[in-house]
Amino acid sequence: MTPTRRTVTAGLLALPVMSRTSRAASVPPPPAFAPSDALVIRPGDANYERFQASYSLRTELRPALRILVRSPRGMAQAIDWVRTRNLPFALRSGGHSYEGFSQSSAVVIDTRLMNDVSIDGDLLSAGAGATLGEIYRAAAGRGLGFPGGSCPTVGVTGHTLGGGFGLIARKRGLACDSLEAIDLIDADAKPILADMRNNADLFWACRGGGGGTLGAATRLRFRLAPIGRMAVYSVTWTLDVRSATALFRNWQDWANNAPDDITGIFRLSKRRDGRLSLHMAGQSLGSDVQLRRELRALTGVAEPSIPLAMASMSYMSAINHFSGGWNHASVLFKSKSDFIRGRLPDTGIDTLIGGLAELPAGEVLVICDAYGGAIDRVPQDATAFAYRAGTAFCIQYYTSWGNAGTGERRVADLRRFYATMRPFSAGAYVNYCDLDLRDWPSAYWRENLARVRAVKAKYDPENLFRHAQSVS
Repeated sequence: MTPTRRTVTAGLLALPVMSRTSRAASVPPPPAFAPSDALVIRPGDANYERFQASYSLRTELRPALRILVRSPRGMAQAIDWVRTRNLPFALRSGGHSYEGFSQSSAVVIDTRLMNDVSIDGDLLSAGAGATLGEIYRAAAGRGLGFPGGSCPTVGVTGHTLGGGFGLIARKRGLACDSLEAIDLIDADAKPILADMRNNADLFWACRGGGGGTLGAATRLRFRLAPIGRMAVYSVTWTLDVRSATALFRNWQDWANNAPDDITGIFRLSKRRDGRLSLHMAGQSLGSDVQLRRELRALTGVAEPSIPLAMASMSYMSAINHFSGGWNHASVLFKSKSDFIRGRLPDTGIDTLIGGLAELPAGEVLVICDAYGGAIDRVPQDATAFAYRAGTAFCIQYYTSWGNAGTGERRVADLRRFYATMRPFSAGAYVNYCDLDLRDWPSAYWRENLARVRAVKAKYDPENLFRHAQSVS
C-alpha cells in the first residue's frame, strides 16, 4: 500500500493519542421522533460512545444530544426544533472536519443512518450520511467510477460541498463536478431540491461553497462514467536540500503538463538523518506504456531510493491500495493549505524545501495535489469552487502528535513555516478548513465570494446554518 495523508497519520507522524473533549451542554427535551425518522442518544446511553468518534481529537466535543436522522422528515423535524428554540447545533456526516465544525457540545444532527446508496444506469443516489467507501463499493459493482478522495470513511456530503479532490480528478474532475442534484432541508425546515432547473443558484453554491452552511443535505445524486482497470504508481527519493529542490522544480513542470489520465500527489518530509524524503504516488487511467514514459521525466532527474513501482489493478483494488484502511481514524493534528496558481517560483520552492529542512525530523508533512486537466475545463464561474484554470496544485501542511504536551510547539512550528509561504499562495481549500486564516472567505472562494454570499443571504437570511467559518 502506498502511504497517503491518511496512512501517514497512523505511521510517520502519529503516535498514541490523547483526547481533549468538553462537557456536554444542557439542552431541553427533544421532540418525539418516530423510530423510522430519527434515533436520539444522550451521554450515558449504551451507544453514545459508538457514535462519538471524529477525525480531529483536537476539536472533539461531547454533545448533550445526538440526533441520528433516518429520513428527510426526521431531518426537517430536527431542524425545526433547533430553529424554534434557538439551540446551537452542528451537522455531521463523516466527522472529518479539520476544525471540528461538525462538533457541538449542545446538539449534533447526525446523518450516518441515512447512508443508503443505489444506482440506476449511470445515476448514483446516496443518502447524506454515506461515506466515500460505501459509494465506491456500490459504483465499482456496476463498473462505474466516483471521483472522490482516498479516505473511505470521509462523508460524501462535506467532501462534495467543498469540492472534493481525488486520485482520478485530472481525468474525471472533482466530486462536485459529478453532482446532478441535491436534496436539502432549508432554513424554514422545508425540503428543497437544487439542480440545474430547480434553485439553480443554490445548486451552484453547493458545488464548492462548503458544508454546514447552505442547508441540511439529505440526498445527493451523481452522474458517473464507466471505469475499467487502472495503474497505480509510486516512487521515493531520499535527497539533500539542493537535489530535492531540483526534483521539486521538475515535478512541478511535469505535473502541469502531464496527460489528463495521470493524477498524483507529491509528498515531502524530513528524515532523522537530515535529508528529505520525496514520495510521488497516484493513479493513471491511461496505458502502462504512457505512464512509464511520463514518469521517466522525473526518475531521470535523481536516482530513487525506492524504485518506481507500477501495478495494473481494478478500480476497487486501487481504492483499497490508497485507503489506509477502512476504520475511522481519530488523531491530534493541525493542518493548513495553499493553492498555487501558475507556477511556484524558484524563490517559493527554495522557501518550501529550505523551511521543511529546518524543522525537526518527522514533524511536518507537505502534500502537493496536482490539479489541471478536467478540473480546469469547468469554467471558473460554473461552480462555487474557485480554483480551476491556472491552478497548478494544492499544498497541505500537516502535523500530528501523540503526546498532548507537544501539540502547542508543533502547531507553532507549523504556523511559522506556513507564514514563510504567504507571498506565493493564491488561497486555501475549504475542505482543509483552518481557523488561523484571517480573511478566510476570500481565501476559500476568491472571485466567487460575492455570489456565494448572495446565495447564502437568499436561502438562509437569518444564518441558521452556521459555524465558525460558514459563509455569511
